[in-house]
Amino acid sequence: MTSAYKNTSVPVSRSQESIRKLLINFGVRGIQLSEDFETRKINIRFAKEINGNMRTVNVSMTVPEPSKPRRARRTRFVRGRMVYDKTLSEKSEQMTRATYRALHDWLKAQFVAVEFGLLTFEDVFLSHFEWILPNGKVSTIGELVKPKIETRSEFMLEGGARGDIIKGEVLE
Repeated sequence: MTSAYKNTSVPVSRSQESIRKLLINFGVRGIQLSEDFETRKINIRFAKEINGNMRTVNVSMTVPEPSKPRRARRTRFVRGRMVYDKTLSEKSEQMTRATYRALHDWLKAQFVAVEFGLLTFEDVFLSHFEWILPNGKVSTIGELVKPKIETRSEFMLEGGARGDIIKGEVLE
């Protein structure tokens, strides 16, 4: 884990509330925050009107697994007191706190860049826009495009008003 969030003590609930307030301050219409405790996935969805069009943004991430201890729980002495290393459960909770703080800071940076005029909302969040497929499944643009550009240098997208096939090539 990067040292920027390694020792954060901000509770998850406070980070969630900070994210909620941040998004409200930047004019989103609705917010949905969910967690899957088994897969350790965090998902945040929000809707914002841009140029008369409602855009739904879906940002998903997985909380990283804490590193496994190489040996049994260690003890050390700090200022004459015995201190135990964190348990796996404590490390897992720390990773969750760190992930939420990083998400908050990332969202804030994206909205500030848009507000300042460095980028457009679409530039920042395009890969996270939700897209409804013809079969009714909901996906993000990033989930649709990323596998195509990871597997080959050229790809085709179906789309357009007439169902045209758009040919594209990844420039290196």
